[in-house]
Amino acid sequence: MEEMANAPLARFTTLKIGGEAGHLYNPAAVDELLSLFERLSASGEPWHVFGGGSNLLVSSRGVQGSVIRLAQMTEIKSTEADVIEAATGARLPHLARWAAARGLSGLEFAVGIPGTVGGAVVMNAGAHGSCIADVLESATIFDIEKKDLVTWSRDELGFQYRRSRVDPDRHVVVSARFRLTPDRVEAIEAKTKHNEEYRWKTQPLSWPNGGSTFKNPAPDRTAGALLDQAGAKQLREGAAAVSALHANFVINMGGATSGEVVILLKRMQERVLEAFGVRLKPEWRILGAFTREELEVWNGEA
Repeated sequence: MEEMANAPLARFTTLKIGGEAGHLYNPAAVDELLSLFERLSASGEPWHVFGGGSNLLVSSRGVQGSVIRLAQMTEIKSTEADVIEAATGARLPHLARWAAARGLSGLEFAVGIPGTVGGAVVMNAGAHGSCIADVLESATIFDIEKKDLVTWSRDELGFQYRRSRVDPDRHVVVSARFRLTPDRVEAIEAKTKHNEEYRWKTQPLSWPNGGSTFKNPAPDRTAGALLDQAGAKQLREGAAAVSALHANFVINMGGATSGEVVILLKRMQERVLEAFGVRLKPEWRILGAFTREELEVWNGEA
């Protein structure tokens, strides 16, 4: 298992922002992960789980304790004719293409989501009118308190819009099983390609970004549309800016700090609140040292 002391986390986030962690661990298999948890638990050292680094803002001030990065746990396999199992670190675009190449439909929407299986289960990731809950059969989870692997069905995971019952402070997604629908490879690949091309046309993929910034406040009201109508595309704070291509994306124009991003997010919230009376809630999660004032963006006090 790879281990790094005083590890700079910015290189592992899609936003390219983040200070150092005391230690960074990269387990490549379940047994390495469980052994690491046992060791950290015995030492009493604080730890944090880190996936693919998307939908995440890491503090430029750094992260106390150890960070466990799951991005090397990437195995994908077929367990039944229409079921595939993917490890927590498998990237969703790769998973979608893997399924398409084998004539399994249902994950075409995921090709445009820059996250991992584990994060997708935690947040019930979705796009193009579909979400993980639509195709997930079960997830294997390590329960930190019980120190045991458990399997939860889709119903037990309690999926809601951009959330699930999985508590990142108590649970670590190890793998997930997806039940898909057999179809013609050509049809699935065509839909997958369409979704991928749509993403390139509508999202600022040439800039470091964290993915969609705010949750949609209602099924018929998207955060992007509200931000656009409120004039948020004009906003910039230091090297952090709202994308001119998509108003619900914040980009790092080079050297942006987490503090600049938080100020920008607060200004975006204020624009929409003033224009429409709607307070947008961040879709991103946060990791590391943030001030009380910075946390107001997530806690609803801004």
